[in-house]
Amino acid sequence: MSLSLPEDSRLPSGAAFRPVSIPGSKSVTNRALLLAALAPGETRLKGGLEAEDTRWMRRALGDLGIPVAVADGAWTIRGGNRPRATTPLWLGASGTTLRFLLPWLALRAEGDLRMEGDPRLFERPLGPLLEPLTTLGASWCPDASGAWLRPVPAPPERLDLVVDARLSSQFLTGLALAATALPGGGILRWTAAASPSYLALTTQWLHRFGCDADLEPGRWRIPGGALGPRSLDLPGDWSGAAAFLAAAAATGRRLRLGPLDPEDAQGDRAMVAILHAAGCRIQWIGPQTLEVEGPLVRGLDADLTDCPDLGPVLAALAALAPGPSELRGLHTLPLKECDRLDASSELVRWLGGTAEVIGDHTLRVGPGPEFRAGFGTRPPFNPRNDHRMAFAAALGGLRQGGELLDPHCVAKTFPDFWEVWRGMLGC
Repeated sequence: MSLSLPEDSRLPSGAAFRPVSIPGSKSVTNRALLLAALAPGETRLKGGLEAEDTRWMRRALGDLGIPVAVADGAWTIRGGNRPRATTPLWLGASGTTLRFLLPWLALRAEGDLRMEGDPRLFERPLGPLLEPLTTLGASWCPDASGAWLRPVPAPPERLDLVVDARLSSQFLTGLALAATALPGGGILRWTAAASPSYLALTTQWLHRFGCDADLEPGRWRIPGGALGPRSLDLPGDWSGAAAFLAAAAATGRRLRLGPLDPEDAQGDRAMVAILHAAGCRIQWIGPQTLEVEGPLVRGLDADLTDCPDLGPVLAALAALAPGPSELRGLHTLPLKECDRLDASSELVRWLGGTAEVIGDHTLRVGPGPEFRAGFGTRPPFNPRNDHRMAFAAALGGLRQGGELLDPHCVAKTFPDFWEVWRGMLGC
């Protein structure tokens, strides 16, 4: 199945897009769900993301004996019990669900359990997370369709671990969340971590559940037994906002969107600074509504080490920019739902730009004379079953249209994306 991408040039003239309401954050929602499961007592969450990745987390918690009740637009979770699975856990393609649950289950689950999901999920790196868990006595037995996990014979009192987090900060987050369920908590150490802003995000939400975690460069102190139940509103998703913000930058239109928290620890909040540096006008209209207006006056120059998920959208935006761009810090993109570094380069070329990959960490993009002159009919773009590649293609299509294969892959984190996108465009 394919989708015709809407073009901005076909829309009624006007200075502004229609306002956009952004859904909840996947990164925050899955952290909050697991913290609610760990905290003794009843937690109530509002504004959680309704999407595939969060659905798999909710379903897994239910299969572990910690159901998530839905009523009046909120989720209620009664946490604090040790998890026990009576059926295989289906995790879809959700890396956060697997990497957040795995340490907790390895240290605290009662009895062996099985995890299954999309093949790509188990192809993504897990070794640096499994190494300290197997040292503690857990075992991981993968096969063609998933893996069996045998928890440690007896839960430790506390953790004191050195972790290789160069491939993913999610390894550290998963271990930190698990440490909160141990009497003595834990200390985690590392020399380098991918996407370190996500560690600050985890710390922010540990604090909101009553755990006074202390994050320093290369060291994380996690108190044990400190979590308590809460009633919390979850924030909008800066990652989901990225394509909409970039649409204003690419077209020169004005856009208001929210709810977004200007103090949020989500790393993708860096989108504001990146667009501002490229010439966009940005201001807050009220406490949770952001207004951005283009056009870009120069190419992009950004280090995405703290926010690699912005890579695909910014690559598409770079293909629409008035000058060359350079995006750095992309070394984790090949390890995502697809090889996003290669797919982003393909998208830039599909949009008529030029793409040069330097090592495994930098993408240089130029709009190119072919792009400026128009380049006729193209084959459909394949987002490789990756939601963020589909978001990026939607942005690129504003200038030249085109066909997108598998548009429903956006359901992973933003099921209503196409409806909201067309609503912004007024079509």
